[in-house]
Parts: sequence; C-alpha cells; structure tokens
Amino acid sequence: MSIAEPKTKIKFNDKKGSGKLKRLGVRTKGPIKVYAVGEYSSGDYVLKMSYGVGAAKMSGALVDALKPRCSDAKSIAEFEACLVGGLPNGATKGTELVFSTGGFKLGVAVNGKKVGSVGGPSLCKAFAKIYTDKKAVCAMHEV
Repeated sequence: MSIAEPKTKIKFNDKKGSGKLKRLGVRTKGPIKVYAVGEYSSGDYVLKMSYGVGAAKMSGALVDALKPRCSDAKSIAEFEACLVGGLPNGATKGTELVFSTGGFKLGVAVNGKKVGSVGGPSLCKAFAKIYTDKKAVCAMHEV
C-alpha cells in the first residue's frame, strides 16, 4: 500500500523493509517543492525529487544541513563525495534517494542502487536531525 504526500502527491510505500512509514514532509526552496521526504521507523529517510537539481547542489544542501549538527568534518566530506558520485546525472525529477541512519554507518542509495556507506553513528544521528530537530529543514507530519 502507498500513501501520498499531500502537497506533491508523491507516493511512498507504507512499509520499507522492517520499517513503517511514520512521517512525511516537503522540502521547499521559496515556492519550489524540491522533494518529498518520508521517515520510516527503521531509521530510513526516503527523498523523492519533485524538482531536478544538480549533484553538487543537492549534496551541498544536505552538507550545509549536516554541518551545524555534526562536528565530524571528515565524515561529512565522505558523505558529500559519496552522494556526488552516486548522482552522475544529478538529482533529476523522480530520483529516489534513501539514507539509512539505523546502523553504524550512514547508508546511501540512489534509485534502488546502494552507492556507499560513510561516517559513523554521529553522522547517522546528525542526518536524522535534519528532519527531526527544532531547526529541521522542513515540517514533517505524522501519517
């Protein structure tokens, strides 16, 4: 079964592996809905692009969100390189990015293909905070 994020109408599976869809949100930049995001109980964050952006712009935006939440500059640099490498054609409309925060490393997958795992537990926690702390990049709503 799938659940549509109301503002973008992008659909998310209600389950991903052992995780259940908990919350949905939309990352906007001005009037542009850049991507819809789903948070799963397994610690996975699924980003589905509703607007295409280049690899450097997408990775740069996530890195900028990570920096105030994580002091491990080496892990952040590894994450940026991993994501840029996994997006050779950029994050075009329809691209699905999965970030797995439930382990000892941050897992990164693009369109169902694992592109790497980087950092450690502090990077995983920091990535989750992008969508869960008081300064989250977008409002998330329970499903």
